[in-house]
Amino acid sequence: MRIPRVLAEHWRKDQEWLDALPRLVAECAAAWDLELEQPFETPGSLVVPAGGVVLKLNAPAHFEAEHESDALAWWGGAGAVRLLARDDDRRALLIERCVPGTTLVASGDDETAVVPGILERLRHAPPPGHPFRLLADEAERWAVEVPGRYERGGRPFERSLLDAALDVFATVDARADRLVNQDVHGWNVLRAEREPWLVIDPKPLVGEPELDGVGLLRNAGFRESRDDIRRWLDVLADLGLDRERLRGWGVAHALAWGVEPDGRWSERSIAAARAVSLA
Repeated sequence: MRIPRVLAEHWRKDQEWLDALPRLVAECAAAWDLELEQPFETPGSLVVPAGGVVLKLNAPAHFEAEHESDALAWWGGAGAVRLLARDDDRRALLIERCVPGTTLVASGDDETAVVPGILERLRHAPPPGHPFRLLADEAERWAVEVPGRYERGGRPFERSLLDAALDVFATVDARADRLVNQDVHGWNVLRAEREPWLVIDPKPLVGEPELDGVGLLRNAGFRESRDDIRRWLDVLADLGLDRERLRGWGVAHALAWGVEPDGRWSERSIAAARAVSLA
């Protein structure tokens, strides 16, 4: 099976997994009786359509996707793609295929009119004993990792931006119990038949509800569009989220995720954090 070039480049440090992918895919295809098509050109995961379903395999190092199956199972297809089967040993999941599958970004529809309704449907408090990682634990890790990367990277941006992120990490609400998605944005919302729009590719945590906005703010920040950032802040605040906490997490999360596959700082993420802070 052909491994997409962008996937091989993204996970070039995980050659063992890349080498194992043809075998893993063949095993999943046999177990789930799939007639596989050509994989999509996606960098983060191997995504292979197969008729009315999609086979997806996540790299072992892609820990943010560790509980993707759990989130999809919890949502049960209400606003997100349905989970049809899972194989945790192979880090594989089988999900419904969105048809036509047009991204919200490419559709030309107003993202601010579509996404809020989806977020409201996906916002739940999972029961005790849930499998999801906690935002509070991630914030503790980021509070060490981000400044360390800042120093090793030669202090590539203003210290005030780092200090703002560290303040957010230090004030995380450890009692917050919402299932949130770190990666909601217009590229991860697809046109479908069962529902008009469905979320794909969640990166779940349990914590402050404002984290649902970080992907939207980050993508607006990539474009360095302060007008778009302000519009998202307004729309998300109308959902009952705290505007300044949204801004704070928008800055902090852009820096937390602001690392390239080779370990360098992402210039786009730095620009996004700066744009969100100034909007």
